[in-house]
Amino acid sequence: MTKNKDDNSPEYSTDGFLGGKINLRQPKRGFRSGHDAVLLAASVPEAARVCELGCGVGVASLCVGARLVSAHITGIDSDAQWVALATANAADNNMASRTNFICADIEAGFANLNLTPNQYEEVIANPPYYKAGQSPPPPDPQKAHAMISTQDTQEAWVKCAAALLAAKGYLTMVHQPQALPSLLAVLTPRFGDIRVLPILPRIGSAATRILIRAQRDSKAALVLLPPLILQNPDATPTPEAQAILRDGKALAFTPTQG
Repeated sequence: MTKNKDDNSPEYSTDGFLGGKINLRQPKRGFRSGHDAVLLAASVPEAARVCELGCGVGVASLCVGARLVSAHITGIDSDAQWVALATANAADNNMASRTNFICADIEAGFANLNLTPNQYEEVIANPPYYKAGQSPPPPDPQKAHAMISTQDTQEAWVKCAAALLAAKGYLTMVHQPQALPSLLAVLTPRFGDIRVLPILPRIGSAATRILIRAQRDSKAALVLLPPLILQNPDATPTPEAQAILRDGKALAFTPTQG
């Protein structure tokens, strides 16, 4: 993410992504998208129809749209202010004709979304990371809502993704490594060919994020992939991270992807 001069708004900044290929407004305070959203977008190798759960102001969705110029993208978020900003960001980046951002509560169930089932090849999701009571909630209410999960969050999001995906479609989620056991538990009844990609800040460090990608209706075994390392020892981006975060290259979830 590149921080640009703001647009003279006391509430928003304009930030560049993918090496400045797109520029998006997002709140200066509260939840702000960064590397997680760009990595999530890079998990989509190719697709005609993509849906993002928890789209916020549209960063991951529009990063997908910048790389896959024929893709049609739906973004869903429960925050009406963020959905309005995502819609404006799409227009500002000439993607209004192939994006649709809707305000709906994912945890209220698929029927609440008013979408046709089984229509997407790819669903990407950035669910709330932290469990209620795990740590003090952020003081900003919007940020707290985006980051604090309920007991049913993971099950609800995975079930919703399964309903949205066509047969053999893919779900990719970005999350904390400690969430892996519970994510596997909710994924395995509906998904297989689960591939886990650890994200390391630098070589020798522990993973701070995982990307977990799974195929609906598959029975294939789980695969733990080699990690993606973001920084060299001198804090410069690794060539792999540079290619993904700035140049828009797809992540390699199989030996033939990327």
